Amino acid sequence: MRQIYKIVSAVVLLIFLVATNCCLAGTLADDEKSLNVDYSKFNTEATKNTADKFFKIAINAESEEEKNDNLEKASAQYYVLANINKSDPYPCIQLGRIYDLQGKDLYAKAYFGRALALESKNSDANYYFGEFYYTRGQYQKALEFYQKSLLYGKTADAELYKKIGHIYERFADVKRANFYYNASLELNPKDQELKEKINRSAVKEYEKSGYYKRRVHN
Repeated sequence: MRQIYKIVSAVVLLIFLVATNCCLAGTLADDEKSLNVDYSKFNTEATKNTADKFFKIAINAESEEEKNDNLEKASAQYYVLANINKSDPYPCIQLGRIYDLQGKDLYAKAYFGRALALESKNSDANYYFGEFYYTRGQYQKALEFYQKSLLYGKTADAELYKKIGHIYERFADVKRANFYYNASLELNPKDQELKEKINRSAVKEYEKSGYYKRRVHN
């Protein structure tokens, strides 16, 4: 396990240097190779299951210590998984999510970017990159990736439609906001809060209408 953590530390620093155009990137790449890890000896399914297990524990952790400990364990396993099959975007997406949760923005963006470089039409890669920007209040960028996620197949996610609706609401585009809110409600009819939001919006639109004004003044 210590060797895996050493590898992860090396590659994280490597990504940072590449992203900032540092001339030492090549040296670190050579250092990583010198570790002589034969990734072909790792079991893909077992590594993925272990990584997913640690990630799930971290997401549901009750304490920050437990969360951070399991995120570190998950990141080590996902890094190995990424090297077992370098063309698979999944471990890159998961590493991006982990660094997002840890507030390590540069690393998160690097891994989401790598996932999209491997598969630009991956709906999950686009979705979680959208989440990265959404949680940081960068709504225009979030919208771009959310829309791509929808385009590439993530069409059954009520929360995604709801967040797009929220973005359009922030942009004061009520019609588009309601379109996505209603799409979300179709997928999750039990969302009472969203129902009330749509109803309030409909009342406001009616009050702005010429028909309402004519009735009030007649």
